[in-house]
Amino acid sequence: MRVALLPDFPASPCELYVDKSHFLKVPHVESDGHVCIGIAPIPEDYDDPVGAVKRALRAFNGQLIGQAGDPQWIEEQFHSERASYWLHYCNSRRKALDSRPVAKQTYVDFSATGAWAEGTIAAYIPSGSKHRRYALQIATTASVDPQELAARHNWASGTLVRGSALFVRLDDNERWTPASWPMSFKELDMLVSRVTNHDCSLVNWASRAVRGQEAIPPTKVKKSKKERRNDGPEVPPGQPPLLVVLAQGGVMFGYQVFGTAMALLQPPAVEPVFITRVDADWALARDHDLALLHARRKMRVLLLGNGSLGSPLAKALARSGIGQLDIVDAQLMGVENTSRHELGLSEVGQSKAHALARQLKADVPGLNVRGYLADAPTWVTKNCTPGAYDLVVECTAESTVRTFISTMRSTLFGNIPIIHAWTEPLCSAGHVVLTQSAVPWPVDDPADTLVNASDLPARDTRVDLPACSDGFHPYGAADIQLIAAFAAERIIAVFDDIAQPSTIWSWVRSSAFFATLPAPVTMRPIVPISASKSDSATTTRELSKVLRGE
Repeated sequence: MRVALLPDFPASPCELYVDKSHFLKVPHVESDGHVCIGIAPIPEDYDDPVGAVKRALRAFNGQLIGQAGDPQWIEEQFHSERASYWLHYCNSRRKALDSRPVAKQTYVDFSATGAWAEGTIAAYIPSGSKHRRYALQIATTASVDPQELAARHNWASGTLVRGSALFVRLDDNERWTPASWPMSFKELDMLVSRVTNHDCSLVNWASRAVRGQEAIPPTKVKKSKKERRNDGPEVPPGQPPLLVVLAQGGVMFGYQVFGTAMALLQPPAVEPVFITRVDADWALARDHDLALLHARRKMRVLLLGNGSLGSPLAKALARSGIGQLDIVDAQLMGVENTSRHELGLSEVGQSKAHALARQLKADVPGLNVRGYLADAPTWVTKNCTPGAYDLVVECTAESTVRTFISTMRSTLFGNIPIIHAWTEPLCSAGHVVLTQSAVPWPVDDPADTLVNASDLPARDTRVDLPACSDGFHPYGAADIQLIAAFAAERIIAVFDDIAQPSTIWSWVRSSAFFATLPAPVTMRPIVPISASKSDSATTTRELSKVLRGE
């Protein structure tokens, strides 16, 4: 064994190394012999560095040496951390002299299937690639086209070659350890046959997949300017990419299958592949509480307003897992919006709604998002009918829009919940108002008189610019993000309890903040009393009581 002290020791603990031949034979030993047993530094190590080394050696003896003679312990350790060991194994095979080339990245979008299912692959060869090897391959089940997925997320670049994937489920009790990993095509075939109750033959699938792909020529997809300058003849590999994906819970293990020149005399070869899942279940929830995520995925949400509050709200709602998001906003992105909008200079002059929808489509898997450049009342009048949406979120900050929605609510939206969200001047407060049809938002729009935290008028804090009706309200990115996070939390909670009663949620700065304003204001009871202007508080009120003046 070797003990290594890093330059910043004892800030970083000492590292222990054993012979690297123990890799994948003894748990917690990495490919270079480094022993990973979770040694962490403690404050006492600075005064007693020798004691720090002794503590590491005691942990080594107790956690590894004392257990390494127990085959059951070894198996349990390998299986409990199977994703990590599989990654180490795949990396070690890449460096082996007898390894076959596999794609640098393998992305998988895995939808729910039975015991097994066939899928497709989109693999990409970079332009000018000397060896014509795949840089990326994307495998999906039959319900998703991998090329469309690649194009959506800006992964498609180079020459596209189609291939086939086979998805097989492993039982949760199936041990996945170095001792049980298939090391050959034959062993992999036996495993697939066994776990599918002999319903699926790897030999038959591979033969059928190769025959089915032979007639499909490679396709050039979009390339960067640099790639186009270095463009050369694209020669696809001798056979389409074949990938076997074994899924165990949320963990996946892959095998690339390679045909041989003498198919009748020599079986195909396999190489282990580390898989990166890109489906929404993993990307948005890490497979945790999927019933909640899947319920949200059924939600159809209309967002009116995509400004400094609406744009961070749109991102938060999209990442919460909703299935459909339509964004309506009448403005183009301006340079002056950069300090407090989710878009930036690269989108200046573009429709805020279109640009953010395009960004969310590329960034968030499983989301159906559309942007519309339009005035909210005009668009809603032309496009909305009862049943089209499950929830409307209005954050235009315009009293006229709130009045319009209140007037036309039943005609355009039916009985669905409608949320109004806005900020007070200087981000002194923010409000989220859930309105159900039983207690709707009044047509006279009592935001200023009954809901707001103070009587601070917007005209007193507006900075006028030398243009017709042009100006702005001064506040920064951090100010609006505080309110946006608060609003997003409350709105997402409505997704999960759509029938809750009409409610007002408010985030309000402290009395000390209002005292620093340039003009005196009348604070209302929801303002928290504090000597610090950095303090704030949240409060919940029943809309019906507020409307009655209680």
